[in-house]
Amino acid sequence: MNLGLTGTGELARLVLRRDRVRLPAWVLGLGGLVAWSAVGVQSVYDTPAKVAGYAATVGTSPVSRLMSGRQAGIDTIGGITANEISQVAQLGVCLMVAFLVVRHTRGDEEAGRSELVRSGVVGRHAATLTALLYAVAAAVAVGGITAASMLGVGLGTAGSVAYAVGLVLLGACFAAVALVAAQLTSTARTALALAGAAVGVAYLVRGLGAIRDDALVWLSPFGWAQEMQAFGTERWWPAGLLVVATAALLVAAAWLETRRDHSGALLHPRPGPARASRWLASPFALVLRVQRGALVGWVVGLAALAVIYGAVIPTIPHLLASNPEIGQYIGASGSAQEGLVDAFVRYVLLFLAVVSTAFGVACVTRLHGEEESGRGGLVLAAAVPRTRWVGATVAVACAGSLLLLLASGLGLVVGYVLGGGEGVSPTGVVGGQLSYLPAVLVVVGVAVLLVGARPRAVPLAWVVVGAVAVLALLGQSLGLPEGVERVSPFAVLPGVPVEPFDPVPGGVELVVVAALVAGGTWAYRRRDLG
Repeated sequence: MNLGLTGTGELARLVLRRDRVRLPAWVLGLGGLVAWSAVGVQSVYDTPAKVAGYAATVGTSPVSRLMSGRQAGIDTIGGITANEISQVAQLGVCLMVAFLVVRHTRGDEEAGRSELVRSGVVGRHAATLTALLYAVAAAVAVGGITAASMLGVGLGTAGSVAYAVGLVLLGACFAAVALVAAQLTSTARTALALAGAAVGVAYLVRGLGAIRDDALVWLSPFGWAQEMQAFGTERWWPAGLLVVATAALLVAAAWLETRRDHSGALLHPRPGPARASRWLASPFALVLRVQRGALVGWVVGLAALAVIYGAVIPTIPHLLASNPEIGQYIGASGSAQEGLVDAFVRYVLLFLAVVSTAFGVACVTRLHGEEESGRGGLVLAAAVPRTRWVGATVAVACAGSLLLLLASGLGLVVGYVLGGGEGVSPTGVVGGQLSYLPAVLVVVGVAVLLVGARPRAVPLAWVVVGAVAVLALLGQSLGLPEGVERVSPFAVLPGVPVEPFDPVPGGVELVVVAALVAGGTWAYRRRDLG
C-alpha cells in the first residue's frame, strides 16, 4: 500500500546536509544554555537554608508560576533546577521545532524548492514526515543534553529522565502544531506566526492555571509535561496526553495536505486593493509594510515580558535576603536594598536590550532573503537606487529597535507599579533602556555589512547575536576574562542605573554604526545581486 512516503530517506539526508550548520547551532546552543543553567543552580543553592528560602519566595510567587508553572519538588535542588531551566528549555525546544518544521515544509514550497524535489520519485507526504522526524530528532538531542546535565550534577535519575521525556514529547507536540500551520497558510512567515501564537497561548494558559491552581493547566501541553511531576512523584501517564495530542495533530496535518494544491493553502490571504496608496510608493513605506506584522508582534511580546519582569522587582529584596549569592549573579556590589534592586533593574534592562537585537538583525537579513527570492530585483527594476533600498531597510530596523526599547522600558515601569512597587522614576527606567540603543545598532550594523559584502555569510549575523548575548548576560558568571567580555558592544556602555549615564561610549558606538552601515551599503551597491 502506497502511503505517499516514497523518498523519505533521501529527503532526510538532503535536509541534514542543508542544515549541517544550523542544526548543531540550535542543539548545542540551546542544550548548552540549559546545561549551564543546571550547573549554575547547584552553586547558588548549595545549602538547605537557601533551598528553603527559594521555596518560600520564588516557589510561591505568582510571577514565577506564570513564567515556569507550579513545579513539583520545589523544596528540593532537583525541583529548583527544573523550575529555573523550564523557561529556556521548554520555550526554546518548542520554537526550535516550529522553525525547523516550517523551514522544510512551507518554506520550501514558498521558495519553489519542493516543486523541484517532487518532480522526482517522491511521495506526497514524504517532505512532511521528513520535517517531523528531523524536528523530533533535534528535540531528542536537546532532551538528551538536558538529562545528561541533570545527571552530571547529581540529580535523581527518575526525575532527570522524566523531565527530559516531557521536554521531548512537548517538542514533538508543537512540531505537529507547526505541520498543521504549514498546511493552513500560504507563507512561511504566517505559518511561523500561527505556530508561535499557539506556543504563546499554551504557555500562558499553563501559567494562569498555575497561578489559580486549578484545572486550567490541563488545557495546555505545557501543563501535561509539567504534570509528569519530575523530581516529585514522577508519574508517567500525563505523557500519554502529549502522545495522543501529537497523533491527532499529525492525522489532521496529513488530511489537510490531501485537501490542498501543492504550494497552495487552505487559508488564502485577503486580496489587497487594486491600487496602492501614494504613501506606499517609497521604499521605506514598502519595507515598513512588509515588516509591520513582525514589529507589532515583537513590541507586544517584549512589552509583555517587561511587565512580568517589572512585577518581579518588588520581590527582589526578599529573595536576596534568603540567598545573597544571587546578588553576585546580577552584578550587585553592595548589601543595601536600593543597590540590590538597581542591580536587578540593570540586568533586566540589559537582557531586554539584547533580546531586541534579534528584530533588527531579522529585518536587515530579510533584505538578503528578498534578493534570493527575486522580489528585491523587482523593486530595484523600478528605478529605485540600491542605496535607497538598503537605507530604507536600515531605517526600519533602527526605528523598530528604538520602538522596542521604548516599549520594554514602559512595560517595566507598568509591571513594577502593578507589582506593588513605589517610588519608581519612569523617565529614569525608560532612559536607562534607551541608553542601550547604540549597542543594539552595532549588531544591526554588522548584519548590514554582511548582507552587503558577504551575502553567503549572512547566517553569521545570528552567531553575532548569540555571542553578544552570552558575553553580556553570562560573561561574569562564566568567569570570562574582562577583555573577552568587553568585546560585546553592551559591555562598554554604563550599566544604568547602577552606574551614571555617560554619553561618550554611546556616541563612539554610533560612529561605528555609521561606518558599518556605510561599508555595507557601498558593498551592496557595487556587487552583483542574486
